[in-house]
Amino acid sequence: MRTILLALLVFAVTFAWTNPAIGEVLEARYEYTACNVEWGKDFVSLREDCAVEENVSIFDSSEYIEEIDENLADLKDAAEEPDQLEFGLVSIALGADLIELGLKVVGDAFDGKNLQFFACVDEGKDPLKTELEECRVLAYDKGEAASTHYVENDLEYAEGIVAELEIQGVDTSKMEAVLEDGEELLEDIPEAYDTQDPIEIRKLELRHSRLVDLFHLERMAAITEYAIPVVEAGNYQDKEELVEDMNALYEELEETIEQCEYSSDVENNFEYGSDNIECWSETWTLWGEFTSLKNRIIFGG
Repeated sequence: MRTILLALLVFAVTFAWTNPAIGEVLEARYEYTACNVEWGKDFVSLREDCAVEENVSIFDSSEYIEEIDENLADLKDAAEEPDQLEFGLVSIALGADLIELGLKVVGDAFDGKNLQFFACVDEGKDPLKTELEECRVLAYDKGEAASTHYVENDLEYAEGIVAELEIQGVDTSKMEAVLEDGEELLEDIPEAYDTQDPIEIRKLELRHSRLVDLFHLERMAAITEYAIPVVEAGNYQDKEELVEDMNALYEELEETIEQCEYSSDVENNFEYGSDNIECWSETWTLWGEFTSLKNRIIFGG
């Protein structure tokens, strides 16, 4: 009977999960990006108006603006879809467009300009900055709500997994510890968004990514640990080899969990993010091994 339950248990394990709040998150990110794009366009328009007023030459921005508008529209479509991959790709393209326009503005700044032109631009910047700040406040409000819903959904989904495993007799204590850290992360969301600092908000995202990764690792480790004695007592082909491979996987999982230890203190976003990439890469490798063993268990070794 335990062998049958084990087969059903490992068969149900999957990475498949689409957070229903992903659309909210992408919409909020779009709103923030749109604020920056509109500010950039308005600033370019201000320079052009000042150039006409002061009778100085200025570069033609129409092609740059057209490309930016097209990518911004595509970004909105990706957010509404929602298509996370497409959103990321378009964000990169749009960022490149804005950098290209910014470099063109810098290069044009001292090309035949006079003091009156600079005074005109300087005078018109303050209202644009105010509009940008007001726009960003609304975007941050949407971002805070979206991030809260996203983390809440992940916690609810993970709690459901824990409850199912507990019914089977799996030790879920370490998974529950990850959920406790997730609850702490949830409580930190308002404070991070109150700073209106993208660096602080990015820290939340990095911590969330690490916790999701650790939850998957702890789940695989818990199920593997539970499965070993069941397989040892069962009737499997090449049982000794199967148990040996399961023990080896468990050791790899424990080692990776230790290497990818969670910390709520993110001192350097780049380093923490790089560590996340390495952890996720190793997790996917271990998931492949886990899936292979899972199939061997389901089909009798």
